[in-house]
Amino acid sequence: MTTQTADGVVGSTLGPFKITKVIGRGGMGTVYLGEHSVIGSRVAIKVLQDKLASDEGLVARFYAEARAVNLIGHENIVNIFDMNVVPPHRYYLVMEYLEGKPLNYILTQPVAASIAVPILVQVCDALQAAHDAGIVHRDLKPENIFLIKRGRAENFVKVLDFGLAKLLDTERSNTQTAAGLIVGTPEFMSPEQANSAPVDGRSDIYSLGCIAWLLATARLPFPQRGLTDLLVAHRSQNPKAPHEVVPSVPRALSAVIMKAMSKPPGDRYQSANEFAAALEAALHASSGAGQAIATPVHEPRPQPAPSPPAPGSSGPRPQQRHTARFDAVVARLDGTRLGTLQCNDISKGGMFLSTTHELPAVFSKLKITIPSAGNLDLLAEVVRHVPADQAKAWAMQPGFGVQFLDVTAGLREDINRLVQGLPVQPRSTPSALNSQSIEALLAKYRDRMNGDHYIVLALPQTADMTEIRTRCAEAEAQLTELKKKTQKPGEIAQLDSAIARVKAAREALSHPGPRARYDANRGNWRGIARCILGGLGPIDLERQRQEFLVEHPSAAGSAHVKFLASKGYEQNEQVKEALDACENALQIDPLNLQLHQRQAMLARKLKEGSPRP
Repeated sequence: MTTQTADGVVGSTLGPFKITKVIGRGGMGTVYLGEHSVIGSRVAIKVLQDKLASDEGLVARFYAEARAVNLIGHENIVNIFDMNVVPPHRYYLVMEYLEGKPLNYILTQPVAASIAVPILVQVCDALQAAHDAGIVHRDLKPENIFLIKRGRAENFVKVLDFGLAKLLDTERSNTQTAAGLIVGTPEFMSPEQANSAPVDGRSDIYSLGCIAWLLATARLPFPQRGLTDLLVAHRSQNPKAPHEVVPSVPRALSAVIMKAMSKPPGDRYQSANEFAAALEAALHASSGAGQAIATPVHEPRPQPAPSPPAPGSSGPRPQQRHTARFDAVVARLDGTRLGTLQCNDISKGGMFLSTTHELPAVFSKLKITIPSAGNLDLLAEVVRHVPADQAKAWAMQPGFGVQFLDVTAGLREDINRLVQGLPVQPRSTPSALNSQSIEALLAKYRDRMNGDHYIVLALPQTADMTEIRTRCAEAEAQLTELKKKTQKPGEIAQLDSAIARVKAAREALSHPGPRARYDANRGNWRGIARCILGGLGPIDLERQRQEFLVEHPSAAGSAHVKFLASKGYEQNEQVKEALDACENALQIDPLNLQLHQRQAMLARKLKEGSPRP
């Protein structure tokens, strides 16, 4: 039985949920893990602090978070399912439980643009939805940006804590809000917040610019210690451009970040969509200039003309992106048709399909065919339900949202055209099966089936995560298609065996956590380096390392000897020998983050031509 803590919540029951442990604390309340007493599902439950519960204004602000989140209704914003009170004054919100890590957990070193930009763009998508609903977050910081694993997305963003959110119209009309009250986190606070002035969505863009600066440099843009000094810095000081702090930061990205952090709101990007488009364009430009980009680059978003300013507003209203509407034929993977549904919105990552019938299960896989786009086929996963009652409250049609899976470069181009409302040209997809016999293809797979997962996929151990996922999808599709073309029991059995091996390789290699575990047991530190670039955070990495060291108790000591040798070579300016010794240490202790950081430093130093004796 769980022992109650001093606050009396752990071990108690709120509604149908048994409170099992504390998972976070904030300024207004504590977040607990709750488990449903019957079906065992897990949720996060935020409970307002007892000492605040007697203040009606604070209770209203606590519940405003749920109303703000449900008004927005976006996949990159944490879901809130319920709000209630246990008499006399235990107020609580029931939210989705997220298994992942906050953004600050990956900030042990500068984050590559290929990882940082997709994260920032997802935050922009969430902010655009909030601003379109007339809501400004007001407290963006790394702790409020949570990274989870969603389908094949390694760093799927969930924006948290709308507890300080305000309706823009209310902010403009209610002068009491700004009467000397500073709300937000000082390190990421916009100049207008620091001046206790009314704010709009451009305040969130400034805060996200500060977060982007931090991702690029692994430092705060304003390292001042006291509150007063921080507020003065945000009001009147400009930090160095990120590329001046970390030379490897692409200049195009550095310029985008500095514009987002402009002091006057009118000099910043005027919408989150505009900021996202600039980030993606900077990533694309950096890739074209030879920068190493590990993730797919999206075409810049179209920017529609801004809407007229609202009466009495001090700046432009958020821009609305093009909203595509078309019919889509939706079916389950077993071939069962759900019918022809209307797509009411599409983005680079997914679409919303309207229906008044039964909604497919969350996380179920669907095949979506778009006749108007040359019968374009997409694989998708259901990520959100909007039932009729919620749709009525939000003034939209009921239906469900999906996230696209296994998006190839060609499909990405087609989706971008759909997002922009442009016609999609039918693609000819000749099959390689016409030119190769089943036996020839089977022979190719038979030669690899006795190897490890990399050999099965015909990939090097240094393959990046995108390459592995693409190869797995291609191999499974090819083998499944082969199976449809044969009636021979022997060939079917061999194909089933090959499909099973490919699926096992996908399970082991297509996500950073399992792949790091697999590579560690083979001393493949280069594969683990790919996992770190793919989003494996330092806490998860260290947990895996401790498990690895239990099974290999001498590894840490043996690797440390190599580490000391590496330090000695470096002191003698023998950089190549220092790098070799460090890599030998990594083969022994492949999950050691300190050794990975040292290897990267030495490799960079050697490339730059450090002198040798």
